Amino acid sequence: MHRLGSVEAMEREIESQLAFSELNLPEQVDPTKCVMTGSGDSYISASIASYLSNRRTICCFPPDLILNHKILEGKELYIVSVSGRTACNISAAKVAKKMNVKTIAITANSNSKLARLCDRVVSIDYSIPKVVTSGSAGFLSTMLSCISLLAGVKVSKKILQCAHKAANTEVNKLVSQISETPSSILYLAEGLLYPVAWYGSLKINEVLGVKSSPYSIEEYCHAPLFSIKKDDAIIILGGTKSKKGMALGNEIIKKLEKSNFSVFLLDLSQSSAIGSLLQAIFAVQLIALRKAQKMGMTDCFFVQNQDLLKVSSACIY
Repeated sequence: MHRLGSVEAMEREIESQLAFSELNLPEQVDPTKCVMTGSGDSYISASIASYLSNRRTICCFPPDLILNHKILEGKELYIVSVSGRTACNISAAKVAKKMNVKTIAITANSNSKLARLCDRVVSIDYSIPKVVTSGSAGFLSTMLSCISLLAGVKVSKKILQCAHKAANTEVNKLVSQISETPSSILYLAEGLLYPVAWYGSLKINEVLGVKSSPYSIEEYCHAPLFSIKKDDAIIILGGTKSKKGMALGNEIIKKLEKSNFSVFLLDLSQSSAIGSLLQAIFAVQLIALRKAQKMGMTDCFFVQNQDLLKVSSACIY
């Protein structure tokens, strides 16, 4: 019997996203009255929603709320967690309850400890797969729920499919140019695409076991630039809505290519900011996947390394 590896499971999850239908959440909340929190991919979903609310919604990590609970005064707390099991999210919910702050869990697990602890649950339409793999469909489902709640943004199946097609074309051109064994893969981006750079770096860490970090394009030039290695891959997420970012990205490419560094501009030009956002999300998912396939990997790096996975789980749950 064919064993479904975590890399193949990731490919199936990415493809499943094309069948997503438009969300019909029962509400849109007042972004000025919300605090959003979460960990890992979930924090990034909340950060994107905060950006689309024009930063009217505070987005912070759970420990920030635990250490400085006054952030919650006069607000409602939305806790984003696909599993509903993350310990720091549960601790943040308990802090909010002690302050009589209304808590809402945004989760795929309505029977989780977090869901039971919160006053209300916004359910994410996502079934956790039987084969453990790097998050893709869960992340996109969560992000779409968050941006619908905070910014009233609705995404059609057609927009998703167009964004995936454009991303696939760009990634297929890019992956063959990346070193077989890069010492690191860095993502640079501005504005709305910066959280996607962060998400992309997490996928590189999990799937390939390669060092990866996200940077604002300008901030990268302040200090991180001086740690660059010849076999690094620097990928710039370029969207039409960030003219300054595109100009800086082109300038970096022009300068670094003269010194034989590997730097690439991923063209995420779409007719809308949401189109560019979705194309960027598909692109960073596909880069990690295609690179793993090219390296002949059956399982994601984090699945192969059980000792590190135990450490991670012990810290998170």
